Amino acid sequence: MSVSAPRVSIYPADYDRAADAVERAFADHAPPVGGRTCLVKPNILGAVPPERHVNTHPTVVAAAIAALERRGAARITVGDNSGMRAYGSNEHAARVAGIFEAAGGRYVNLGASPVETALESDFVERLAFSREVLECDLLVSLPKMKTHVATGITGAVKNTYGHLVGGEKTRLHREAVGPENFARAVVDVYQVRPPDLVVMDAVVAMEGQGPSGGRSRNVGRILASTNAVALDACMAAMMGIEPRSIPMLRIAEERGLGPADLAAIDIDGPFEVVPKFRTCSVGMGFGTWISRIATYVFMTQPTVRLKNCVACGSCAQACPVEAVTMTDAGPAIDYAKCISCFCCHEMCRYEAMDLSRRMRFLQRL
Repeated sequence: MSVSAPRVSIYPADYDRAADAVERAFADHAPPVGGRTCLVKPNILGAVPPERHVNTHPTVVAAAIAALERRGAARITVGDNSGMRAYGSNEHAARVAGIFEAAGGRYVNLGASPVETALESDFVERLAFSREVLECDLLVSLPKMKTHVATGITGAVKNTYGHLVGGEKTRLHREAVGPENFARAVVDVYQVRPPDLVVMDAVVAMEGQGPSGGRSRNVGRILASTNAVALDACMAAMMGIEPRSIPMLRIAEERGLGPADLAAIDIDGPFEVVPKFRTCSVGMGFGTWISRIATYVFMTQPTVRLKNCVACGSCAQACPVEAVTMTDAGPAIDYAKCISCFCCHEMCRYEAMDLSRRMRFLQRL
């Protein structure tokens, strides 16, 4: 194995022993911490309690803070810009997720201090990023092992999408339409400020229709690396997915940001493919040419499960193109406007948005 190959470590863990695994991750991978300002960036999708396993578990957050304290960090901040419908309730989402309490008074709303930032992108010239993200000395990312209906997986690279402030996430969804374009846009954002250390919560993952509508799956692992792309490639392989079939990882590899080939990664610890792990049944059509043709012929779009809907309006608030409106009968979807970004599905905590395939020539019906 080449000495230049990025290393990904895999540690057996449960939430009762998460602190031990996280400490080992810091011991094996953390850059110098003493005297530095540190930002811990968990994945908080929304106001969902820990037992749903949608967000990074609070025990992992607490363990990362403790590891930084032991190494003499000058200041530790914990924060996220959680979900597109939670801009006005960032702290509420963190409290419900158990992360506000785990942060011990260190939690900040990353959306509260925007800095207009130039980036290399085919979609936008500038975006507002969180000042805390741009100015911290050490950025520690704590993603969750989950599938994602729009990007295949959500992990360390996708966790940087939370670096964007306010409506910028919505704006980028609107400008970068389609799985390939959106994957390029996510990597554009990632390149602005990659994390210095990634410690992934894979103790309980999410399979199926992630990142919010899937099912919990016990994996019993903590993953760690200084290279987010390599770590995500390992996570994808553990799900039974060929890493390069994920556009986000293929594009990151092409840009020289990290390998999506397991042969180019130094994997340390018990790597195992999770048996019968359910990947997204809709979305990009991984793998064969037949599946890619099917993906072109059939467009995946949301439909409303009225029996689950509580008319909270989160789907309409999340839609970047205003394709969802609230009526007395519940959400109404204008399929002529829908861009299949699946934000409505992602932000619905009641699983009221189903995803189904429609033939493209029927999408305006």
